[in-house]
Amino acid sequence: MGIGNMISRLLNNESKAEKDERLNLTTEKEASSALKETPLENSVDEVITKQEEAGNKQSSSDAGGKVTEEKILEVLSEVYDPEIPIDIVNLGLIYGIDIEEGKVLISMTMTAPGCPASTQIAGESKLVVAEIPGVQSVDIEIVWDPPWDPSKMSEEAQQSMGMI
Repeated sequence: MGIGNMISRLLNNESKAEKDERLNLTTEKEASSALKETPLENSVDEVITKQEEAGNKQSSSDAGGKVTEEKILEVLSEVYDPEIPIDIVNLGLIYGIDIEEGKVLISMTMTAPGCPASTQIAGESKLVVAEIPGVQSVDIEIVWDPPWDPSKMSEEAQQSMGMI
């Protein structure tokens, strides 16, 4: 709600009921009856089975998609080190990508062994790669040899950091 609307409401002493009516919000009674009409799963197992069936349909339709290093690098370029405004690909944190029948292994490093964001970066990397059609599993291997240094950054990243 904008400030103008808030002031108008205060000046006009519009009640919550009047506002709800104006915005056509459902009442609790209407909402609870709508919930009763919605079929719910009987058990956790039923929910899991439905999710697995949906996943199998999706993966079978995506099975023709070939997983490539380029696709993986593209999605990894959306993952940023929260301490540095540069994506992990341009930072030079990705050391290797192995793809074998939909199974992806990413070897990567961090900017420092004590990097507090390492879990976040590795987890986000795993999530974005897992969304690529045709990817069955993703493993992230954090390596420290060779150690990362700023020379591993892309030229674009070095320029954005004012290094060159």
